[in-house]
Amino acid sequence: MAGEKSELSSVNSNASFNSENYSSLLQAFFETHEEANKLALSNNRLKGLNNWLEGRVKELEDELLTLKIDFYDLEMI
Repeated sequence: MAGEKSELSSVNSNASFNSENYSSLLQAFFETHEEANKLALSNNRLKGLNNWLEGRVKELEDELLTLKIDFYDLEMI
């Protein structure tokens, strides 16, 4: 029984300390979460841009190949 009283007083004395830690951890979590959301939006935008650029590169490569073929055909004439 004496051990229980010392444990309870220890828990009570640490309660305010834990509350302060919890508050600061919660604030840090919210800030980190907000930053992660911003990065996710930026990442999605950049993925879209990357996909468009990859498609454009493919189009230009195809156009270059076509122009090379046309050029070689003209040289043969």
